[in-house]
Amino acid sequence: MLGRFLITVSYFVIVAGEPSGDILGCELINALKKDNPDHRFEGIAGPQMIESGCIPWFHVSELSVMGIFGVLRHLPRILRIRKKLLKRILADPPDAFIGIDYPDFNLGLEKKLKKKNIKTIHMVAPSFWAWREGRVKTIKESVDLLLCLFPFEESLLKNHNINTQFIGHPLAKSIEKDIDMVSARRDLEIQTETLIAIMPGSRKAEINQHMEILFEAAELIEQESYKNNNGDIQFIVPTVFSESEEILKNSKPKLFKKFHFIKDSTKAISASDLVITKSGTSTLQVALHKKPMIVIYRMSNATYYFLKIFNLVKTKYAALPNILFDDEIVPELIQDNFTALNIYQESIKWLANDERKDKLTRKFDVMHKELASHSASHGAEAIMELIRPVKNI
Repeated sequence: MLGRFLITVSYFVIVAGEPSGDILGCELINALKKDNPDHRFEGIAGPQMIESGCIPWFHVSELSVMGIFGVLRHLPRILRIRKKLLKRILADPPDAFIGIDYPDFNLGLEKKLKKKNIKTIHMVAPSFWAWREGRVKTIKESVDLLLCLFPFEESLLKNHNINTQFIGHPLAKSIEKDIDMVSARRDLEIQTETLIAIMPGSRKAEINQHMEILFEAAELIEQESYKNNNGDIQFIVPTVFSESEEILKNSKPKLFKKFHFIKDSTKAISASDLVITKSGTSTLQVALHKKPMIVIYRMSNATYYFLKIFNLVKTKYAALPNILFDDEIVPELIQDNFTALNIYQESIKWLANDERKDKLTRKFDVMHKELASHSASHGAEAIMELIRPVKNI
């Protein structure tokens, strides 16, 4: 327990590279503050980390870019930020540096800091098991402690003699085991026989890649709904981008009345019978809500063929639930398979098969329990053990 340690004030520099890292950083800051509320946190932060007390040198939005070529376009600016960050850290060395995800930025920084005898912690295991297997060596050279979100990562990394602590996933703690779909629909004032959530992505580039085909799929599903005994079907889109509404108004005005646009993805998922979502953390969010899903993703052809030509992707699956179970328990429609017809066909398969949905729910129950078995407090304890000696009692 944290109480075993000498109660002193520690100084942490903490860097998140995107909004998901901001959530994880907030959780970890709050867990460390249970040891001592006076611990000091500074670095690159988003709104949640700032609210938890992290003083921002830069905002997380300054690092958040998408895709290989998106990174290349912004690389000079990102490198300038990292140079300024390194200079500031070395001028006033912290007790530890904590890099959250964003491995191409943080691991290089952590390697330099470790050589200067500054303790380095990396949160979220880089997907070395999916691509760039040589990154294991970089992790060993850069990181004193790695905090991973999934249990299989802990055993894999320990096999490479990397100091690792499984901390569970914060989403597993924040999402209730049982979701009241009726209450969720009542809160949203939606009355329909079947509600399908469409989650095209959290970035404008993802909206541009996915939205039109998703609307075409929705039109097919709606047109065939009574033929397939699904009755009245409506759709809900959680997004902060008004462009999604404008695309639908302009391309399919008759379909517009079947859509609800909101900002809260949790409410949208809770109220839905089926979720069509882009790959990424959203697939885990949907799984923890015990909802059947169809996972989609399309990137630029340049990025896709770059990854294919150089054989950079090693994992069989794109969706986190499939990766965790090492089985395609939810369908994936990636790149050329991402078509309106394929989405329609997979949707009908889910909506027409209660036995398949029940089987999936049981799998997701097991996953939820395991991911909720640990928390950020385990990470906080491991960090304090790393940077402070145990008090002799």
